[in-house]
Amino acid sequence: MKPQGDSVAILTHFGRASGKAYRVKIWWVEIDGELWIGSLDATRGWVRNVRATGRAEIDRGRGAERVTCEPVTSPAEIARFRAAVKRKYPITSRLLALFFERESCAFRARPGERGSRA
Repeated sequence: MKPQGDSVAILTHFGRASGKAYRVKIWWVEIDGELWIGSLDATRGWVRNVRATGRAEIDRGRGAERVTCEPVTSPAEIARFRAAVKRKYPITSRLLALFFERESCAFRARPGERGSRA
């Protein structure tokens, strides 16, 4: 699985109970210089794992970065994330929202501690 330039990143997330590493392709945006990730469906496995562990690795084509993931809870901030996604992925985001949107979620992904596993 490879990242696709500035479009798609590879997220490595860790199982809530097992700690096992899993990989998934995700969209990402930068808002005010910070990396944000999220989903149109807050029940997805990677979302539940990141919520539980607070950590991940993200590869945006420049090598994996360890990050700590802070859930965004403010509806206004989630709307801000969704607007950024719509600007970056104008056609695909709207099409997917028509068919797959449930409860949206977002995370601020900040650089993780060096020397420790995400």
